[in-house]
Amino acid sequence: MQRRWRVLCLMLLLCSWAMLNAQEKRWQVGYDFFFDNQEYARSTFAPAQTMKGMWLSPVGGIAWKSGHSTNALYAGAYLLSVPGSKETVDKLQALFYYQYDSPKVLFRAGAFPRGEVLPNYSDLFFRDSVTYFRPLMQGLFFQVGRDRNFMNVWMDWTGHATADTRESFFVGASGRASTGLLFADFQSYMFHYAGTLPRNPAYGVSEQSQSLFSLGVERDREGGFKGMASVGLFVGLERDRKADESYWPLGFTVRANAEWHGIGTENTLYVGDARSRLFSRYGTDLYWGSRFLQGSPYLQSKWYVRLMESGNVAVKLNSNLHVSQGEAMFQQVLTVAVSVDNFSEPGSGRLTFPWMKLFR
Repeated sequence: MQRRWRVLCLMLLLCSWAMLNAQEKRWQVGYDFFFDNQEYARSTFAPAQTMKGMWLSPVGGIAWKSGHSTNALYAGAYLLSVPGSKETVDKLQALFYYQYDSPKVLFRAGAFPRGEVLPNYSDLFFRDSVTYFRPLMQGLFFQVGRDRNFMNVWMDWTGHATADTRESFFVGASGRASTGLLFADFQSYMFHYAGTLPRNPAYGVSEQSQSLFSLGVERDREGGFKGMASVGLFVGLERDRKADESYWPLGFTVRANAEWHGIGTENTLYVGDARSRLFSRYGTDLYWGSRFLQGSPYLQSKWYVRLMESGNVAVKLNSNLHVSQGEAMFQQVLTVAVSVDNFSEPGSGRLTFPWMKLFR
């Protein structure tokens, strides 16, 4: 009997070795640095703070072809180190996911980077600290189409119900349709904040839903001038079922962006009903978007310089203005993103902007 088991194990090992050698082995190493100084002392909505950190993300995987599509399994880790902290690693998150990729369809299941699948979402939906400290989503993502014309749906579990942790998750959808200079797009999600397990009668169920529908024009010329202008309808639902309390905020957005040779600006104006009406009760446990939306009007004006831009490295410096509650507040941001792998298609190389000659 033992001999049979040994023969079976040997055959399984040989089959596994043969399968692995028949497939593509992949690796990727990412590094992300962020420094964000938020001078919000004049605001009663958002705190004045400085956020900083470094993420290191080694990832390995295997991929196999099936006609025009590619299947892949990835596993890795996201390690956060905060400058000045006494801890060697301040946060560790596991990355595991399956990916199906074809010319028209992208599907992911597991724990994977949010920024890779939801780059079209405005930071009205996800504030800076979410991007910095929770880079992974854990759930499902399905998209049909690419680039200028697409539609996706997704789910992200953010809390597993235990005796002291409340269940929570996102369900979202977004899309875009473009023809020539014209485009229409939307971004939306519903966040469900439930109870514990076993059930604690002190906790009820709450949710908040946000949807932004926009129409606009966009010009995107590689290496030259890029511009975008749009108007949008921003609708929402905020509900505390236990308190039988509901709000339906409605507002409008105006966006205007422009970039020329790596120097650009992104501007968003929100006018309408105050949002995050249950913030004093649930805080950031329920609300993940910009805290300035608790008031109206709100203006966000970003000004940036792309200090370096290549297929592997991106360095960006921002100076941002926020006008809220009749006060002007400022924010300075520096981000560095590095990614090296053995499977991405070669990019166009380093972009050289005219203003870079000043530093030669």
